[in-house]
Amino acid sequence: MILIDSSLPAFQKAYGTDEACLQAIFDAKWPRGFICPSCEHNFGYRLSKPRTMQCASCRKQTSITANTIFQDSRLPLHLWFLAIYLVANDKGGISSLRLEKALGVNHNTAHLLLQKLRTAMGDRDENLTLAGYIELDEGFFGGRSATKSAGKSPFDGKIQVLVMVESENMAAGNLVMKVIPDSKLESIQNVIAEKVDNEPAGHMFRTDALGRHHGIRSLGHYVNMSVMTKAELNTQMACLSLAISHAKRFFKGTYHHFCKRHIQQYLDEFCYRWNRRHLEKQLTSHLITACVLHPAVTAKATKTLPPFAAAA
Repeated sequence: MILIDSSLPAFQKAYGTDEACLQAIFDAKWPRGFICPSCEHNFGYRLSKPRTMQCASCRKQTSITANTIFQDSRLPLHLWFLAIYLVANDKGGISSLRLEKALGVNHNTAHLLLQKLRTAMGDRDENLTLAGYIELDEGFFGGRSATKSAGKSPFDGKIQVLVMVESENMAAGNLVMKVIPDSKLESIQNVIAEKVDNEPAGHMFRTDALGRHHGIRSLGHYVNMSVMTKAELNTQMACLSLAISHAKRFFKGTYHHFCKRHIQQYLDEFCYRWNRRHLEKQLTSHLITACVLHPAVTAKATKTLPPFAAAA
């Protein structure tokens, strides 16, 4: 369905028309042929009405782009596919300003498009769980505080993120980065319970000596804790240090400044690309499929994200 490891001219030649893109969406949505969403009959035909299929049994009509990221979008499909290609093939991520210029659309359209793509990326990793040897720590995002008042925490005003990464023979595996509202044990346990495989439990965690990390044991896991200097952290938890440093470079290099309210979506994009870094040649294909299989996302939904508390 999708060209693998194709150049931009080759991709545009294959998906430079809305009809070609629509066929790709059809193939991803119904890989074994059309299935009526109403009666589940397995035969239908295209109507002259754009993007519409009609069931041969119940006669009900359905849009090919219904219940996908593309639903109700006025942006031509070939521009959607071009945006997906640019996002998937830019290792550092692409900003809405660059996307605006590349597609020739206004800034609001580019921003909304990126928000929808990040939503699809995050959704694809919702069921991802970690296992084995896991490095865990908290990261703080948001830049250094402008003031260095006495008694003021160096993390004041930053967003706290729980970072967990599999370490497989000193090589980094899958990564999870979740914004947490505070540093309480319950907040950490909630993320671990959701994102670490518990059937069976008993995975090994490597952390620093923060007291709250003892609570990981209550979930049935093992914890190896020790006080570490920054240099020791970079060697004894090298995979985690690498993930955090790359994420901060991702923010600083691509976005310079970012909206703290939307930080989880930025992290979702980073983790999506990290967890598929060995499938680099197939990222475009994977992202198109993610957009087809994700339910429609309205503009309002992208603006009603929960507020995240900054670290005190």
